[in-house]
Amino acid sequence: MIVMTLKTVSVSGGTWGIKMPQNINVMSGTCVTIPCFFDVASNHKINLDDTCKAYWSDSLPFNSENAKLKPTKDMTGDLTKKDCTTTFNNASLLQSTKYYFRLECDNALKYTFSQTGVNISSIDDPPSLTLTPSTLEVKEGTSVSLTCSAPAPCWSHPPALTWSPNLGQSQETLQEHQDKTKVKTSVLSFTASHLHHGNKISCTAVYQKQDGSPDVTAETSLTPDISSGTWGIKMPQNINVMSGTCVTIPCFFDVASNHKINLDDTCKAYWSDSLPFNSENAKLKPTKDMTGDLTKKDCTTTFNNASLLQSTKYYFRLECDNALKYTFSQTGVNISSIDDPPSLTLTPSTLEVKEGTSVSLTCSAPAPCWSHPPALTWSPNLGQSQETLQENQDKTKVKTSVMSFTASHLHHGNKISCTAVYQKQDGSPDVTAETSLTPDISSGTWGIKMPQNINVMSGTCVTIPCFFDVDRNHKINLDDSCKAYWSDSTSFNSENAKLKPTKDMTGDLTKKDCTTTFNNASLLQSTKYYFRLECDNALKYTFSQTGVNISSIAVPPSPTLTPSTLEVKEGTLVSLMCSAPAPCWSHPPALRWTPNRGQSWETLQEHQDKTKVKTSVMSFTASHLHHGNKISCTAVYRKQDGSPDVTAETSLIPVISYSPKDVRISVSPSGPIREQQKVTLTCSSNANPAVENYAWYRAGRNQETLIGTGRTLNVAVSTINSIFFCKATNKIGVKQSSNLQIDVQYSPKDVRISVSPSGPIVEHRKVTLTCSSNANPAVENYAWYRAGRNQETLIGTGRTLNVAVSTINSIFFCKATNKIGVEQSSNLQIDVQYSPKNITVSVSPSGPVPENSNMTLTCSSNANPAVRNYTWYRADGDQETFIGTGSSFNVTVSKVKSSFFCKATNALGCERSSKLQIDVQCMY
Repeated sequence: MIVMTLKTVSVSGGTWGIKMPQNINVMSGTCVTIPCFFDVASNHKINLDDTCKAYWSDSLPFNSENAKLKPTKDMTGDLTKKDCTTTFNNASLLQSTKYYFRLECDNALKYTFSQTGVNISSIDDPPSLTLTPSTLEVKEGTSVSLTCSAPAPCWSHPPALTWSPNLGQSQETLQEHQDKTKVKTSVLSFTASHLHHGNKISCTAVYQKQDGSPDVTAETSLTPDISSGTWGIKMPQNINVMSGTCVTIPCFFDVASNHKINLDDTCKAYWSDSLPFNSENAKLKPTKDMTGDLTKKDCTTTFNNASLLQSTKYYFRLECDNALKYTFSQTGVNISSIDDPPSLTLTPSTLEVKEGTSVSLTCSAPAPCWSHPPALTWSPNLGQSQETLQENQDKTKVKTSVMSFTASHLHHGNKISCTAVYQKQDGSPDVTAETSLTPDISSGTWGIKMPQNINVMSGTCVTIPCFFDVDRNHKINLDDSCKAYWSDSTSFNSENAKLKPTKDMTGDLTKKDCTTTFNNASLLQSTKYYFRLECDNALKYTFSQTGVNISSIAVPPSPTLTPSTLEVKEGTLVSLMCSAPAPCWSHPPALRWTPNRGQSWETLQEHQDKTKVKTSVMSFTASHLHHGNKISCTAVYRKQDGSPDVTAETSLIPVISYSPKDVRISVSPSGPIREQQKVTLTCSSNANPAVENYAWYRAGRNQETLIGTGRTLNVAVSTINSIFFCKATNKIGVKQSSNLQIDVQYSPKDVRISVSPSGPIVEHRKVTLTCSSNANPAVENYAWYRAGRNQETLIGTGRTLNVAVSTINSIFFCKATNKIGVEQSSNLQIDVQYSPKNITVSVSPSGPVPENSNMTLTCSSNANPAVRNYTWYRADGDQETFIGTGSSFNVTVSKVKSSFFCKATNALGCERSSKLQIDVQCMY
């Protein structure tokens, strides 16, 4: 938007003032118009005459002498009518700064309008266009008018506007805003059709550069939503897909009027190859990111893996979380699987022009997957090329590349090819398609093109590439009667020519192709040969301007490897190209790789001078296994005279950088190591570049502990310090070795005894004692001992011992012995249980007592488990009388009550004491 301001100042009853935009953007190389209108003080109005001139400058004050810009009269408006509008045909004269206007006439009128200026800004891209309306949503049959508006910064060269597609009549005008700036408008009128639905309508503005540089363009577009009010769908009838690639199915639908409100974010797309179907049994259930905006009736679907699609017809179904559920069974899309990529189109398909003609070649390649269109390349690249992704009427897309160049005689007969590379999404190799033409460039004068030098080997065939042009008035004479002749002198004819090739040995002379193949190179001497053309008419001409030097060679030339050296990281996809000259086109050399690392593709390529080379491209993924191993390419040339084939070879030695491989540990000394003895661990690996750091770790109990660095490590080993690993690190990465378990040897440890059965054991019952230990090497001997009263008695050997236990045979230990040493277990005290033993009765007080004295009797015994009951008895002759219980008992003694005994009872039995006779004395 350009804003105009009018600044005024009062002078003698009149006012000075000027109106111009505050800002103007200009593109380099274009012209620019500065709208400008001024006013003068009343007393100076009479001075406005034809002598007045306009001046512009970026500093104040200034005059006609030091003004930066001095436009001529044809560049400005009518100054006598106060119109200072100025057009600069080359915007490069303007810098990015503020400019002021000055008026000078050959009278008293000289004034600088310093009140305001215009800010000039340089821009690289053209201004944006405006489309009115900016969106289009109408019913089919509606009359539509679209207006495209493009700023016209230069009034004399407004932009050219074009519609794509051109759906009807369009009218262009150059309109003027209130502030005098201008826009170019184009109004396109048409009747809306369902065929327009979803098909982009674009308006392009082309701004012409005045400095000869390429034109620049700006574009705006909209995608119309044309509603028919009925169910309908639009998609291609057929789509070809290649295995491993992605594919896009263009798809647009319409719904019944009463269902339009149901199009919301809950809608989902489904595809299947049979009718009827629904969301449950649909074959294909694309996610939202795979489909277009269903709320805008765009069902375009991209499948990233074409292998999901079979060669059959697929139908579309729409399901929303409401009443809208519909299968569009009216039409479907036929999917066909193809092995080869689709064919390319070259426009024009043939090229026959005069030298100096401006040529534009368009290469078009189908783009079945919109997110991964093919990459297009020209060979040779003769000029600038512009790529676009264009849309067909059925919404399928094509990738186009337009190459523009000026035709030269150097292009004549040299194949121009366009190659499309289709990327596979499943990781398999890319596939290519190619189309080409051979241009016929006429200079209108005599001329010939052939290599300066050709090397030939004895016994082989040789092809001399050759193309000529004739004087324009002789072009009509090129017919089937024309014949080719060669000789080593410039003055010769059909009679004395040294070489007279037959028609099957030459190219099509009517198309100015004099390429000649000699099946026996021995016919050619090492000299320069010239070409002569003779026809059965007035056309007879020796092309003495140039000739070809033939040189005989004994050995074939060496092939060329590209790249000549190979230095990459492991995992890099590598393509090596081997090129070998093909002096004979019909028998090019055979190329072979040693070793064959992967897939290879062979082609016969053409140089600019029309000589050819056989190329083989081998592709593989670089591996550390390739490092330092020679890769060679051998060219085998077959002799046509029956002599042995000859070969030439070239090679390289790849340098592959890779992270450490085969990381392993060695130990010194090797073999079993005694505990606490020191060993030297060495970490080794295969790495390029060399390992920068080795780190050592102890492993154990799911824990890794860093214990040192360096290629070697000295460490004392033990049972808990015997498992190690190392990590090797270089600039590429890190790799860990396997765990190394050192065989640490030690005398028996943790020697212990287990008993079976466990728990308390009844006296004289047998038990099994087992001695166990941790030892390396294994225990060679177990020995059993009974312990008691500071004495050790050897009672047996072996890992187990069967023994009857008793109160005096209940404490045991074992000794475990290996080659390193001996270790003793702790004493094992077996809980030996028995009935009461050694039952005795004691009395207090002791000694003789008077009759009727009170005495305390105590019963004691040795028992396990402990005595649970003591009972007391008085003995009267042969009679025993129970008198009480408890370990102690109080009793009054007499002459007749003086003999007692007790019984002790536990869980295993009962035992009685001897009788105790108390000495009772009578008192008289």
